[in-house]
Amino acid sequence: MVNLLAESVFGQLARTFSGGRLLQSHLQEPDFDIDNVQLTKNEEGDLVVGWCDDNDPENPYNWPFSAKVYVTFLLFIMTMSVYMGSSIVSPSIPELSTYFNVGTTTATLSMSLFVWGYGFGPLLFSPITEISWVGRNYPYIICIGLFTILQIPNALVDNVAGFMILRFLCGFLGSPVLSTGGATIGDIWRLEGGFMNGLAFWGFGACGGPTLGPLISGYAVMKLGWRWSIWPLLMLNGLVWILLFFTMPETSGAAILSKRARRLRKTMKNDRIKSESEIQDSALTTSTLVYNTLWRPFQLTFSEPVLLCTNLYIAYLYGIIYCFFEAFPIMLMGNHGFNVGEMSVAYISGYIGAGVTCLFYCLYNNKVVLPRFLAGKWRPEYRMEPTFLGGVFFPITLFWFGWTSFSAVPWIVPLIGFAFFVSGAFLLFQGLFAYIGENFPKYHASAFASNGLFRALVGGAFPLFATQMFNKLTLQGGCSLLGGLAVLLLPITFVFYIYGPKLRAMSKRTGY
Repeated sequence: MVNLLAESVFGQLARTFSGGRLLQSHLQEPDFDIDNVQLTKNEEGDLVVGWCDDNDPENPYNWPFSAKVYVTFLLFIMTMSVYMGSSIVSPSIPELSTYFNVGTTTATLSMSLFVWGYGFGPLLFSPITEISWVGRNYPYIICIGLFTILQIPNALVDNVAGFMILRFLCGFLGSPVLSTGGATIGDIWRLEGGFMNGLAFWGFGACGGPTLGPLISGYAVMKLGWRWSIWPLLMLNGLVWILLFFTMPETSGAAILSKRARRLRKTMKNDRIKSESEIQDSALTTSTLVYNTLWRPFQLTFSEPVLLCTNLYIAYLYGIIYCFFEAFPIMLMGNHGFNVGEMSVAYISGYIGAGVTCLFYCLYNNKVVLPRFLAGKWRPEYRMEPTFLGGVFFPITLFWFGWTSFSAVPWIVPLIGFAFFVSGAFLLFQGLFAYIGENFPKYHASAFASNGLFRALVGGAFPLFATQMFNKLTLQGGCSLLGGLAVLLLPITFVFYIYGPKLRAMSKRTGY
């Protein structure tokens, strides 16, 4: 059974500084039989370390259900708290504009730069977490720790340049869980043992997180000023970091086996004992890492039509999500007389929409997806089935929100439309992300880094012109324009569903 405290970063440091006396690892326990460790000699004469057997307790797939649920919850709360950081400044934008004596568009950059930061972050962090001696845990701990610390100068800074730079750095440092959280889910859950629902729950945090940001800061900003759009991030992420530091175990099987190899080399005094990932990492050069980090994501994007179309679809959807942070003040404060706090509470409708949809999506996984997998009848194109509904929701809810935003229409009506919009966004994200992963299993880190960059660049850009667009075209005209463009994207998922096998056959990089 995994000991969360012993296998956390705190436990590892405690063992190191106590000479192995405190919080012993599985191999150090008195009743552990070292003869059970699997060592296989390869062609080079190295003894390659493997799992002891199918029930090896250090294998994350064999952890107790409660431990897996707990780790999944940590990923959820970590993801949600970072995504909240992008939109949490939304209620304070008018005050930021006044305080720093800048235009509203410049003040909105505080949201855009954060989003751009977590778009560029995965280009660096995704490949690093695949290195066996790094693993998943240390990037989480170090980056979330720095992310939390930076909230202090971010809340205290008195010049606009410093504020904007810190916002970008916070987004950049918050990105590891956004880029590798799905991989961590795959580390601990087998396909037939909860992977799909774990991924859906993590995706709920990603999809619902931005809608919680204004809810957390709205009344605080109204009563205490713009700095209280930042202090809640310090409090929440400080708590998250403490939980990670003391209770988050390493989940990467490659990293765990590398640690096992290091312990066995020391115990058995044999330098030929290695893990498979250590052997692979020894061949990794700086030029290869730079290629994988900076060039391959772009190469995949512009050479693979499936990835390019998916990136465009998700990026546009992401941009619309951030347009709502400009539309809500116009609709609720301008047309219905809400104050900042009341308007911020209204965003919870989107979170509720995502949560309810997540529950139904998990039922769909259990009743439809999993039986197909177990029967051997699965193909990646089936991932498009939920996106059909999400794709229809996308334009319809934009028209719904825009044309019910008049002051004569009860405010609850457009909020229901927003809830269905976020529901559709959740279904599109789940289906298209899974489709990318199944199409490019050998290059999933680069494919997801590419997608993350595309959606962040667009998502960060849309708020910069959204207010001007809505003021010029009205909410009705602006939402109609956005909804009409969404209609043009609707055929993409149907094309993938019908012609997906042919598109994969034309590619040299797809691996399903």
